[in-house]
Amino acid sequence: MKKFLIVGLLIFILTLVFSFAEDEFIVATKFTGQDGEGYWGPYGPAYTIKDGVLIFDSSIPNAWMTLNFKDDFMEAEDYRYAVITIKADDPKDAQNIVMTLGNLKKTFTNWGITLSINFTTYIIDLKAHGLKNWGDGTKAEPDFALNKATANKAKIYVLSIILTNDPSKYKK
Repeated sequence: MKKFLIVGLLIFILTLVFSFAEDEFIVATKFTGQDGEGYWGPYGPAYTIKDGVLIFDSSIPNAWMTLNFKDDFMEAEDYRYAVITIKADDPKDAQNIVMTLGNLKKTFTNWGITLSINFTTYIIDLKAHGLKNWGDGTKAEPDFALNKATANKAKIYVLSIILTNDPSKYKK
């Protein structure tokens, strides 16, 4: 009987511990170079990092840039929202850049984002957009990517990326 009570108590404690899992995953609040805060990378020919900002340049032929998140066991259901703070030097042209989050590849317009020349924080409902899975680095599938698509010369400046279940503290 004591054995069952102890096992039951351990299961209860473990359930409590795992039910209070992190409500957010910080990919980056500042980009410091290769393999930073919560990411591996960036990779690709079309990025630079300056003053903590990741800069994607679509003027480079076949421009692309990827990041993989350091949490390799993250499930699509773990975080409902992506909070991304970005700006563009040419918002109209930059709207044509494709941003990838997990299995989803969409232009900024299709993400519901209207870019600005000022840093703006956007909250993306990953569940509403249909996120099914994150990338798999062993299969060259990134968690986050930017691709030139039909953009010509725009630059995207990424200040931060955070995954969360509580976007209220990021709403202005």
